[in-house]
Amino acid sequence: MAESRDYSEPLYEIEALVRQAGNYVRASDDLRPRVLETARAERRERRAQRWLWQAAFSVVLLGMLAAAMGQRREVTAARQPGAALETSQVCAREEAAAATGRDVTWELVDAFTKLRQRHAALLRLAL
Repeated sequence: MAESRDYSEPLYEIEALVRQAGNYVRASDDLRPRVLETARAERRERRAQRWLWQAAFSVVLLGMLAAAMGQRREVTAARQPGAALETSQVCAREEAAAATGRDVTWELVDAFTKLRQRHAALLRLAL
């Protein structure tokens, strides 16, 4: 056994105990497998946390893009002349033409065809 010395400072006592215990400390046979398994478990946990953060970031990003696209559609729809305005203009022309004896039925058909095409385009954008 190691000799024990009487030191007055507490650090020397601790060092002496560590030196004495140095010959008695032995790693168990299953130490390495336990350490490896613990490291693997921690790595899996970090990987799962990273995946969750990436998924959350993706959801937030997709939400922001969807909101931006919705606002863009509203702005685009607001820029186009209103269908009611165009139809009322055609109706006003029809009334004026009726007073002069002209037929504007085909203008009305063209206005509704344009309106239908615009609605179809908006529906395609929405899908």
